[in-house]
Amino acid sequence: MLLDPGVSSDTLLQIVNRVGTGMGDSDPVSPDQMEHRIAVVLCADIVGYSRLMGIDEEGTHAALTTIWRDVVDPRIEECKGWLVRRMGDGLVVEFRSAVDAVVCALAIQEAMRAPPIETPPERQIQFRMGITIGKVVSDGKGIYGDAVKVAARLEALAEPGGINVSRAVRDQIRDRLSVVLRDLGEHEVENIERPVRVFRIATDREHAASSTGIRRRAAPPPQRPAMAVLPFQNLAGEAEEEFFLDSVAEDLITELSRARWFSVIARNTAFTYKGKEADAKLVGRELGVRYVLEGSLRKEGDHVHIGCQLVETASGQPRWAEGFDGTMEDTFDLQDRIVESVIGSIGPVLRTSEIERATKKPDADQNAHDLTLCAMLPAFAETAEDNNRALVLLDEALEMTPDYSMASALSAWCHQQRHLLDWPGGGDDDRETAKRLARAAIVSGGEIPLALALGAAVRAALTRDHHLALAATDRAMMITNNSALVLGFDALTRCLCGAYDKAIEHAQKAIHLSPLEPLNHYAAFALGLAYLFTGRDEEAVINARKAIDGNRKFAFAHCLLALACAPVGRTNHALKALRGLLEVAPQFRIGMLRRVRFADARLLESDLALLRTARIPE
Repeated sequence: MLLDPGVSSDTLLQIVNRVGTGMGDSDPVSPDQMEHRIAVVLCADIVGYSRLMGIDEEGTHAALTTIWRDVVDPRIEECKGWLVRRMGDGLVVEFRSAVDAVVCALAIQEAMRAPPIETPPERQIQFRMGITIGKVVSDGKGIYGDAVKVAARLEALAEPGGINVSRAVRDQIRDRLSVVLRDLGEHEVENIERPVRVFRIATDREHAASSTGIRRRAAPPPQRPAMAVLPFQNLAGEAEEEFFLDSVAEDLITELSRARWFSVIARNTAFTYKGKEADAKLVGRELGVRYVLEGSLRKEGDHVHIGCQLVETASGQPRWAEGFDGTMEDTFDLQDRIVESVIGSIGPVLRTSEIERATKKPDADQNAHDLTLCAMLPAFAETAEDNNRALVLLDEALEMTPDYSMASALSAWCHQQRHLLDWPGGGDDDRETAKRLARAAIVSGGEIPLALALGAAVRAALTRDHHLALAATDRAMMITNNSALVLGFDALTRCLCGAYDKAIEHAQKAIHLSPLEPLNHYAAFALGLAYLFTGRDEEAVINARKAIDGNRKFAFAHCLLALACAPVGRTNHALKALRGLLEVAPQFRIGMLRRVRFADARLLESDLALLRTARIPE
């Protein structure tokens, strides 16, 4: 169907509603030529097109030709979009992800806000844009369906120079792009059963996500990886199991969303795949996600087996898999067990995978999020060289994005360790820098549990402001209590603040929740320290050894083992632990322990005699 160049956006909307097309040709096609899929659709319209053509038809046509060639087409290509159709006053574009679509729209609108100097205001060309995610049908020439109708309606509701998005788009971009979204409420769309909730991207912040500001290293907004939890397949085919599996998937979406380390696709979008055998690679392309969590249920008599796996969409390869057995007699217990185990297990897997991905990116393509990921392993390696390497990366990340809470938290931890252990490269301001960065991480990391927990641990270690530290870690626990890493630093914070019972409880949960968490030695250390302060020396010894097994470079774990061995008469073991301490930290001094602001520091004074006996300098 060819459209007259002077067709207005209102007429376009009427045509879309009438024939349900994405402006593909209207020649009849057979059903086997039609492809059904989920797509991200952008509709754009030129404001006052008829008026502009009436003022100066030739000049407007020439200006538009330049805009299509120099502004619109290059940005669509850069963002991997497919130009479905260009009309006289608008266009329809399909994208692989909501992030790509919004980045493209922002880039075009940013460029359009700088018209040629000689253009009078009344002749300036402006776009309105609408973006949604939904079902489309494609015959290879055009796209058709509800998503096109909704995108056209969103565009018609947009302000000149503005961008409106649907709720599904909002869910995918709000944690991944630095934009402000204004809720415009629900609006009816002709021939669409339910109202569509509309969100406007605020123009006062559009510059934060311009075409150069998202994809290049100078970009401030750190993008988090996205994942989708698909509806579990019910291979038993019974209604009871169907309801149970839907509840498991919904709980997983809720709990994973709380981690804030990655973005999780909303339930309504993910459940469009219900009843389908969705290929992970296809889901990755359609939803713009890097990982898919999927599962299935089989039943034999009263016994059920639920299998889960985490798949990387780019390769289609599983990164983690686990099976759970039980009966349908106590579904709540089985559901809780599955959710807790999955959340505890895939966190470290996702983090490891993302670190691998970030380290492989060219330096010029790394943003603040990538640099922070690259800094994680060296930040916790417990050596001076690794610590300095992490700080270089984190300094660069904070230079890009000064208020990035995870970078602040990790940098605070690194400055603290360099201060406590007198590592080379440190300065007199390391302590104050660590305190400042930890506070910044707490203030700016209100929704990032790991940033809150790390910031709290540093504040607890270096200041007497234990109230702030406990408030921060309480906030982290309110957001998520199923992350082993967050629980481990929470336990350390509580131990330093004298809340030993809670420290023991949370450290034990961290170790139980994710036995394979590579950084669980901090939970073991916190548990051993809490046992030492509460007089349970044998248990302190066991957990100090676990902390050392987790990282043999961990100087304070060797010190804890020595202090725990002495009271139970294991003098030789204590002296061996001290030799291990001096091997990894030959510069260790008794005064280093006094740099830590233990709530009950007096309880350690009697134990310090062992260090003096071993001739550890003051």
